[in-house]
Amino acid sequence: MDVVHPLPHTMAGTERSVSEVVDHLVGLLDETCQDFMGVQRVVGENMDAAPLSDADVQALQKLDSATQTVEAVSTILRNLGASYGQQVEQPLDIAVLSRGVKLSHVIQVLQDGTQVEPACHSGEVDLF
Repeated sequence: MDVVHPLPHTMAGTERSVSEVVDHLVGLLDETCQDFMGVQRVVGENMDAAPLSDADVQALQKLDSATQTVEAVSTILRNLGASYGQQVEQPLDIAVLSRGVKLSHVIQVLQDGTQVEPACHSGEVDLF
């Protein structure tokens, strides 16, 4: 994942409505949840080949919990957007919202609602 410097506060075109921001975040969370579920599937398929220690099982339980948490937050944001998004249409400054965010794709989603697919090289895993 690309790490970026904060957006300048005065950057043009960085304001979005509350409903747009909520929609963009829901999409990002939904995609992340699908990624987590894919990881769980891969691990599950390979568990027979390599027995897991108790610590490994606990780590996998945390992955499952993180997956469910992401899904729950996505649902709450979706419900929030459906219930209140149209009532609060004061624009939000994306530079202010993204202050402290270290991942460029998250800022890109906030700004544009989409992200460029990162180049994925087979056999390459970035864990940190």
